Amino acid sequence: MAFDDTPFERRSIISGMHVRASDGKLLGYVALIGQEHLYVRRSPFNRRWKEVPLSAVKRVLQGDVLLRDDAGPLVDADAQFHGEIPTQTFPLALIPGTSHV
Repeated sequence: MAFDDTPFERRSIISGMHVRASDGKLLGYVALIGQEHLYVRRSPFNRRWKEVPLSAVKRVLQGDVLLRDDAGPLVDADAQFHGEIPTQTFPLALIPGTSHV
């Protein structure tokens, strides 16, 4: 069964999981799951991300994402994905005539 045929495994990948090569070597931690790529950081505090296609994921275990043998090395992610994900917080609306206590 291919990884693409198992949506439950894809949905079970969460940030912070270990990313391991097929031989079990730790490559890093999941930073972000994109539509087509998995973004990996070497340590939880590293701002430089690497990427690997989701098609290279062989198996998702409890706490670990295992890559296939033919996954190849991780490549640098596009600069827009380095660092933290920007978020936007909107201010609360002040409605005239209401109390905000």
